[in-house]
Amino acid sequence: MTDKIPSFKEDIDMINVPTDKLNTIISNFSLDSNARKQQVKRKRNRILIVAACLFIGIPTTAFGAVKAYDMIVQKQNFELNISVANKIFNKRDSWYKMRVGYLPENMEANDSLAMKYSFKDNYANGGFSFILWRLEKNSDFQTLYSNSYEEKEFNGRKAVVVRKDTGNKNIMFDRQVFLLFKEEGIMLESYIGADVNDEQMMKVMENISLERTSEKNASYTLDYNGGHLNKADKPTESRVIPLKKDSKQLFKVGKTVPVTMEQGVTGTEAKLEFVIENVEVFDKIKDFEQENFNQSGLEILSENKAIDEKKKLLPYKRDVYKVGNGKDSVDELVDSQLINLKFVYLTATVKNTSKQATEEIYMHPSLQVLQFNNNAWNYAGEDGIAEDSIMTGEVDYLEPHGSGKGFYNIGIIQPGETKKINLGYFVDEDKLDSIFLDAFHYSGFGNIENMNAKNRWWIDIRQ
Repeated sequence: MTDKIPSFKEDIDMINVPTDKLNTIISNFSLDSNARKQQVKRKRNRILIVAACLFIGIPTTAFGAVKAYDMIVQKQNFELNISVANKIFNKRDSWYKMRVGYLPENMEANDSLAMKYSFKDNYANGGFSFILWRLEKNSDFQTLYSNSYEEKEFNGRKAVVVRKDTGNKNIMFDRQVFLLFKEEGIMLESYIGADVNDEQMMKVMENISLERTSEKNASYTLDYNGGHLNKADKPTESRVIPLKKDSKQLFKVGKTVPVTMEQGVTGTEAKLEFVIENVEVFDKIKDFEQENFNQSGLEILSENKAIDEKKKLLPYKRDVYKVGNGKDSVDELVDSQLINLKFVYLTATVKNTSKQATEEIYMHPSLQVLQFNNNAWNYAGEDGIAEDSIMTGEVDYLEPHGSGKGFYNIGIIQPGETKKINLGYFVDEDKLDSIFLDAFHYSGFGNIENMNAKNRWWIDIRQ
């Protein structure tokens, strides 16, 4: 259970991960298996692919600290470190299944590993995300943006409840709980969503247990001090190779985009022709089939009062933050202004040019804001600055579409068949002249992202 690390879906909300570890230990709590990289310069406020929670233990030196049961807890400014005593953690031949004995009403498992739980009407964020760590000696854990902490016991097990404050009002996970299973040599790390109240959090934590089982049936568990944590002696920085102005992977509206896509089930290649036929911009959405809208997108509009009863889009307040480092500083509001919102509607076709039917296709081309510099396009944004925009970059309107968590599923396309697709995105008016589609991108990145790679297809839909 510890020999493979699942792929990590890009969007993490306010969880700081050291860059030298980001590509060497990753964990997937997403709704699907399609990995994407979270770029700091284009950080999304919310992600439709479920918010994932990743924590990396970093060795720290505990000094001048207060002993909390079997743990040493030290807080300095906004950084909190937990060091666990090492003498009892030698049981590496035992395997455990995590049991969650209580869930709040309307909450269910949100991934195949049963390590992520969300409310049924709020898959896009929040809920509970769990990570099991098999402890070694001198196991240390770090939490950034910590506001305060409390030492507690759940069923006689020592725990630390950490409350977080990033300085940004839209924090998705505002608490972390570390629960020590002393006899099993396991630390359970939990991320708690802002949509979970304290009473629900406490009851869930009180009813979590570990049951002895076989390796095959064990819950996914990470070795705290496993080899994958020590591969990089020096920090490695992610680098982006910008999209060239004349790149063969950049297409105009109306042009045929030849897509070759690996299919995960059969291992075959699907050959498609994707065309954006037309792009239109609207101020209201009342004339569109409401059932084709992604509910999370509509909820974001309502939360920000960006839509009225007649389905007309209204200006909303977009905040801009200077990003803190989580140790000595939190996010700082530097600008706030009213922004007009538009609905960008795309008419498209997908043709299967293969000799066999496709597998089920998930249609979620992401919308990216790019800026032109040095004769190439790169992700827009400024280092150290984050916009609190209601633009998610994810598909807000899709026809046809699947149901529930399979919203993006447009089904199977037979050989020679052409399927008509309608896509829609909510876009800030001042970004209309810099929007591009990143289409059929299902793979992740290494330390280097090449925007001109053969498995990337960009469509210029600027208005």
